[in-house]
Amino acid sequence: MNGDLETDHDVLVTLARFSLATAEQLHQLHGGQAGLKQTQKRMERLRTEGVTNFVTLPQAGRAKAWHLTETGSAVTATFPTARRPDPLVAPGQTALRLGRGHLLALGRVHCAFLADARARGEGFGPRDFIPAPEHPVDPADPPGPAYRPAYTATTHAGRRRLRAFVELHRPDSGTEPAAEQLAACARLWQQPGPGGTGPARERRWRTFPALLVVLTGTPATAVARAVEDLLLAAEENPATAGLLAAVPAGAASLEDLVEHGPAAPVWHPLSGEGRPPVGWTGL
Repeated sequence: MNGDLETDHDVLVTLARFSLATAEQLHQLHGGQAGLKQTQKRMERLRTEGVTNFVTLPQAGRAKAWHLTETGSAVTATFPTARRPDPLVAPGQTALRLGRGHLLALGRVHCAFLADARARGEGFGPRDFIPAPEHPVDPADPPGPAYRPAYTATTHAGRRRLRAFVELHRPDSGTEPAAEQLAACARLWQQPGPGGTGPARERRWRTFPALLVVLTGTPATAVARAVEDLLLAAEENPATAGLLAAVPAGAASLEDLVEHGPAAPVWHPLSGEGRPPVGWTGL
């Protein structure tokens, strides 16, 4: 690869982690002080080198969304920073077509956290939003994606390390997927340590990560109803109800998150009846 090797490396790592991203998203993450056209030229150069390619999005403007090729996946698999819960394999065209809405929404969440952190001078970088596997209690349970931002924030009490699991949920897919997403986090929260010596979470984190549910494809008028459905799903599962009573958790629409940032009062708490929306660190 020619050009700025460090930035090429970072762009490829991002595509390895998240499978698909627009040039605008990659520019926000890795473009620095250069203009968007420089990032677009970078992506075209990487395409000519055979490590990236694109799919054309259907909306007006025919924007491109970039992904790794098989060659790009093989190259990036040698990078220690390209951590993923699943094997690093170039996604097929069908997978990219059917899953692009979810993948691009994930990129929007990542960019929203990063833009907010940069504006506030906080220590959250382009590599700090990490796809992480769930830790199934039963080996028969399949692992699933849980996206884990590791965030260093400055508060009135000084600097502190903040972590959260981010789950994307589309309310029009029904309440059962949301119930299972919450239950998966509850299983991780309850998982016992080796030999039953206390919760396994205490060996991983001093404080269990917050749970953030991002509602995609949700108009402003439907957010309150979606939050109510999440709470109903939680009440049906004692483990989930216990998790939400003990762990900071909230839900926000993707549009509110992108427009106002994660520190703005866009998160509807999933515990404590009647609490108003808050920033994610205030959950």
